[in-house]
Amino acid sequence: MASEMKVVGADKFISGQHKLMAALPKQVESLIRSTAASTQQQAQRLEPVKTGFLRRQTKVTVTKKVWHIRGTVSANAYNGNFNYGYAQENGTKYIKPKLFMYQAFETHKNVFIGNLKAVLHV
Repeated sequence: MASEMKVVGADKFISGQHKLMAALPKQVESLIRSTAASTQQQAQRLEPVKTGFLRRQTKVTVTKKVWHIRGTVSANAYNGNFNYGYAQENGTKYIKPKLFMYQAFETHKNVFIGNLKAVLHV
């Protein structure tokens, strides 16, 4: 006794899912790029300014591999071997920490998570 089952519209559903999955990495990459850029701008606004060198050295780097996209904001302003950006962020025995990168990250963290959930439909 053989039983048969037929699903109507499954091919349309599957092709629709493939289209969504194909567009997803582009949307996530765009979200990461825009969030990293706005985090960079926030960090630059919060950075202590003496000469503007630290602001000019605050950079965004986005690396993309097959299923891995990383956005990095860094403020590495070197004077010889001394990382001025690190010293301003974390402080030294002579200056208090400014926490400009931490504040910029915290400002954008929850917004990014919410936007990512919207893109992923979670």
